[in-house]
Amino acid sequence: MKKKSVREDVLQLVERGVAAARAERFEEAEGLLRQAVALDPENERAWLWLSAVVEGIEAQRECLQQVLKINPSNSFARTGLAFLSHLREGYEYLAARAPWMAGVEDTRTPLERLPAQRCPRCHHRNPGWAYICSHCSTPLQQTDVKAIFRQELRRPAQPSLVRTWAGAAILDPEIAFASEMVLASPMRSFVVITMGAIALTLARWMGTLGLASLSSRSLPLALFNQLSLRFIFDLVGLLIGAFLLWIGLGAITEGIARSRGGAAPSRVHYYLIAVAISSWMSIAGVLILVAWLAMYLLPQIPQKWFLAGLSGMLFLYAVMLVVQAVRTAHRLRPGSEAFSIGFIMLAAVGLYGLLTAIAPPALQNILLTVIRVVMLPMQAG
Repeated sequence: MKKKSVREDVLQLVERGVAAARAERFEEAEGLLRQAVALDPENERAWLWLSAVVEGIEAQRECLQQVLKINPSNSFARTGLAFLSHLREGYEYLAARAPWMAGVEDTRTPLERLPAQRCPRCHHRNPGWAYICSHCSTPLQQTDVKAIFRQELRRPAQPSLVRTWAGAAILDPEIAFASEMVLASPMRSFVVITMGAIALTLARWMGTLGLASLSSRSLPLALFNQLSLRFIFDLVGLLIGAFLLWIGLGAITEGIARSRGGAAPSRVHYYLIAVAISSWMSIAGVLILVAWLAMYLLPQIPQKWFLAGLSGMLFLYAVMLVVQAVRTAHRLRPGSEAFSIGFIMLAAVGLYGLLTAIAPPALQNILLTVIRVVMLPMQAG
């Protein structure tokens, strides 16, 4: 039964990867297909399509060699290796188009059956799939440079946390979470949370300095030093809170996902929760800077109500990010998990507010640290 489930997972990953590759969502396709070959290293179809979406000739060659290990008679893989071996220096960009995939799973003519081409310059006979003459390097086929450039823009050289944050900012789960799944690990979870905490604290530090410079013609060196020291203290406090939140929120949401039939590994679930927390902190930092600037330029705005509204918006945004992370990790269809997660997070915020209201002054100051290190300017001294 377990083997059948694994086969179904692999089949689903490959189908999604092929669909993403056909739609030219190459980074997403690579992530899905790498998951497939990790579960089933003998999957010929996954390796072949992976050769079309990975970046770099060596990576493409390795994928094609894996195909031939599984099936030595695969003509597409043999054609691909021949194509790569004939590329001359300076023409490596042609490999990004993966021309050996022409005819895969459709009715088009396979590359090895294309009629031979004669070079218009030296009349040398070249294979039908060739883009340049192997004898004099004269171009044999027109190349759409603009299309290649646009394709390369959609394929960043390395995974980028900034790109993930940008995807979270527009609530695009494919960019924010799906492309990150293949990178899931405990160490990277710590890294992304740390980067998010640094982004939020840095935004507050810069905003506090900006407000101080706007209200005074000169910025005393002592104030700069005090705020720099406060940066460290606030960052440590924010990191401790973020990691505790990550553990608690990860455990609760994993239970909700399992109850809905989710079967993602815990490392993937916890990692995407870490990505959601990191993204929220980075974007919250930007919104807080905008809010401070608005309150400075428009002092007639009721600050308490303005910050309360911003807090509510950030709460709703946090719920949406966590829901997207859980659905992406476990491949869940929209359902009751959104209500469950939202209710639990709202209950936690309500409990925090109640404890803050009834706590003695000493404990109240500790509880209010959460708001201070997230929403308010830094305190010098």
